[in-house]
Amino acid sequence: MSQEDILSVVEGTTLAVHVPGFVHPEALASAQRQLFDHPDRGSLSQAAEFKRIGFAYSEISDSASRDRYHAEARTNIQRMRDLFAPYASPSDVLRLLLEETWAAGAGLMHVEGRKAFIGICRYQDKNVDLNPHTDALERNLPAEHARRLEAQLSINIYINIPRTGGELELWGTEPGEDVYRHLMDGRTWGIDREKIGPPVEVVKPAPGDLLLLNPRQIHAVRPSGDEPRITLGHFLGYYGTDLPLELWS
Repeated sequence: MSQEDILSVVEGTTLAVHVPGFVHPEALASAQRQLFDHPDRGSLSQAAEFKRIGFAYSEISDSASRDRYHAEARTNIQRMRDLFAPYASPSDVLRLLLEETWAAGAGLMHVEGRKAFIGICRYQDKNVDLNPHTDALERNLPAEHARRLEAQLSINIYINIPRTGGELELWGTEPGEDVYRHLMDGRTWGIDREKIGPPVEVVKPAPGDLLLLNPRQIHAVRPSGDEPRITLGHFLGYYGTDLPLELWS
């Protein structure tokens, strides 16, 4: 993955960048053995049908959950690192790659002087539908915290993919926040596929692959038909070509 790849998604000339075999096969096999039934799996706060290891920035809803997120950030980074030992964590490899690749470097996001967590492990179990949705950092930032964010990207690293289902759907459209709320039509999360028609592209990654995309564009994941879909999720903040990238989960 190059600086040009990142800019192509920022500028909208590429819908997604697919990097096959990002995770070393031995590291992947070792992690799969530990992650399938890991006891630290917990429910995502806003959607209990989804499980995760770690605490996502999108789960922040008040000052208490914000304090929890930052207080646990370092511990959760180490937890994910330990799950891949003795191999390097793919999230660590990604951070180093971005630091080396992006001219201005890359590092963890800071919010009010506190560092973010990176590398959440997310589970989508059998028959669970990840409805069309968008992601936006501003929804969970402190109201008074100004950002110069020019683009938000998503980097998913795939640990397991079901034999049937689990495809990523991309619509290539970026609705504003008001339009998105209208499309949600009172739902607590996501939008109905019938409101937006078929996706413009469907991608079926393999275990070990990496995908870079713009999560402010509508995207979804089809239900898994057999095994769970397990990913490491990362967000990437872009502030201009002459400034460092920022990472969070």
